[in-house]
Amino acid sequence: MLRIKPEDIDRLFYPVIDSNVDKKTLSSKSSRTVLMQCPSRRGRVCFSANEAEEWAAKGEKVILVRRETSPEDVGGMAVAQGILTATGGKTSHAAVVARGWGKCCIVGAETLDIDYKTKSMKDGKSGKVVKEGEWLTLDGSEGVVYADKLPLVTPEFPKAYQTIMKWADGIRKIGVRTNADTPQDARKAIEFGAEGIGLTRTEHMFFTDFEFPEKESNGNARFQEMILADNRERA
Repeated sequence: MLRIKPEDIDRLFYPVIDSNVDKKTLSSKSSRTVLMQCPSRRGRVCFSANEAEEWAAKGEKVILVRRETSPEDVGGMAVAQGILTATGGKTSHAAVVARGWGKCCIVGAETLDIDYKTKSMKDGKSGKVVKEGEWLTLDGSEGVVYADKLPLVTPEFPKAYQTIMKWADGIRKIGVRTNADTPQDARKAIEFGAEGIGLTRTEHMFFTDFEFPEKESNGNARFQEMILADNRERA
């Protein structure tokens, strides 16, 4: 068990670039970056969180590209296939949020010159220019950005995976709970075998639909009504 690294297990959950892609082709389209987070994703470049939400609502797959992210970008980050920033490290906003979501995120790409006015970015090393709407593929496992739409494949779980997980359950001394800020987080945690909620940040439940929509199915609205209720019956 001690010979198995966490990243060996982690990479089984996420798509990776198809190994059949020619290495020379990859090299010609790549730009190596500083820091990475696990999965690989692809999408059309978008430089605004608001536009990312609009594009995603229309069915587009997007990669959100920012110099750095802030809490105001959370909506766009949530719908993006991946996030790319020119600044930051392991504790930057983009890295912390993406890590919690299990979302592809590459930060610290300091060679990128991002111009919000022209909606384009240029890699200082290769000279490549990528404009809004063009495709990017992020290889989160290697920290490499490809200026193209590359094929991705989802790894299959080897039979040994379930065996190893049973061994782990037999020797572990602690339970595994999850951070969950949304119903989606909770569902994903259950899917991965979490035993409960360890931390929930209630402010995230106010990020959308804050105008108290009259929808019975809206969990955010129900949560807001409960917090603002002035008696037990209304709560």
